[in-house]
Amino acid sequence: MDRIIVSGARFSVHIGVPPHERSIAQEVVLDIEVEFDVSRAAATDHFADTVDYSSIHEAARRAATARPYSLVEAMADGVARAVLERHPVESVRVLIRKPAALRDRGVEWAGVEITRRRP
Repeated sequence: MDRIIVSGARFSVHIGVPPHERSIAQEVVLDIEVEFDVSRAAATDHFADTVDYSSIHEAARRAATARPYSLVEAMADGVARAVLERHPVESVRVLIRKPAALRDRGVEWAGVEITRRRP
């Protein structure tokens, strides 16, 4: 299956288990990958026959910033559901990285990756 990828989308969000962590906006970095048969778009070279990168990004932004989240897992699921609801894709993979999560321990980032498929 073909894939359309939006990588490195940066959003300022309220996320964290303790309330004081959620009260301060922090950066998350998302990679979103959807499975979509691009053969028609490749044959026609028409924009209407593919999935718009910008639309994927906007669905992810809206879901990630819609509310405060305690867990990255919940945010990833919300982003995946939003992408599936708005686009005719077979599946979506969402990787969310929190660069500040373990920075004080020398860790570049911690995060969650999920895949959701259309039933």
